[in-house]
Amino acid sequence: MADQLIKVITKDEAFRAFAVDGTTLVQEAAEAHETSRLASVVLGRALLATEILAQAALKGEERLNVKMSGRGPIGQIVTEADTHGAVRGYVSNPNIEPIVNDDNQLNVAGAVGNNGSFQVTKFAPYSNPYIGQSIMVSGEIGDDFTYYLTHSEQIPSVVGVGVTMNPDDTVKAAGGFLIQALPGATDEQLVELNNKLQKMPALSTLLGNKKGPLAILDAVLGDKNYHELQAMTIGLAAEPDKEAYAKQLATLPSSEIQAMIDEDGGAEVRGKFSGKKHQFTAHELDIILQGVLKREAEEDKQADDSSDEK
Repeated sequence: MADQLIKVITKDEAFRAFAVDGTTLVQEAAEAHETSRLASVVLGRALLATEILAQAALKGEERLNVKMSGRGPIGQIVTEADTHGAVRGYVSNPNIEPIVNDDNQLNVAGAVGNNGSFQVTKFAPYSNPYIGQSIMVSGEIGDDFTYYLTHSEQIPSVVGVGVTMNPDDTVKAAGGFLIQALPGATDEQLVELNNKLQKMPALSTLLGNKKGPLAILDAVLGDKNYHELQAMTIGLAAEPDKEAYAKQLATLPSSEIQAMIDEDGGAEVRGKFSGKKHQFTAHELDIILQGVLKREAEEDKQADDSSDEK
């Protein structure tokens, strides 16, 4: 079954909630970036939280970028998502060695760190980007998204994300949720929600249920205590094709392309977000180079003409 995100509102209209099962997309991201066991968990949590945030915060053709710099050994974590269910991301150190806590469990917070910045940039057509910032408070990812929404966006929220690995380092289960209080929520309702959150089973247990994301919502909000508003398929953002990367290479100065031909006999381009590699032979680079030389000659001519007019 395809990965799915579900949006609901409680019957008393006190909360809206989002739940996601993203097991497949996290496994695909781990394979694309060749991540270690620990990096797969960190990247997976970040992808899931970003996808949920995008569905909660964006509309139309908007998109967002999240950068987490906790100053831990995994380095920077960068993710992006849009309103159509596409998400992508990467970590600076995808090969990080295992770090475990006292319970011999993977130490996500130790890998991410909690002494740095959390930044969300929202992009909208025909307007300047909006940048929101907060601090990293735990390095567990979900807590850091919660803190950002509550303190920077001033929206009482709870974000939970989890990734469970198989013994062979493939992804067993990956999912998460976001719950946000609506203006009519009372103190009593907030306390009741907190009690349910304290008692809810582990996400890995809930995701083993055939109900998928609905199992998470039932555990947090109460069985059938909500109206479903939307269900959508989610997945990794499409990988740019080789032609798109060729166009990017064509923006470089001719001297740099010539150096790739002379010194390396070609070029390898690796997408930061996709992890996929594209090879360009010397012949392919030479074709790009001829176009760049033509462009540079036209620019020089225009500059000379402009100088003559003066």
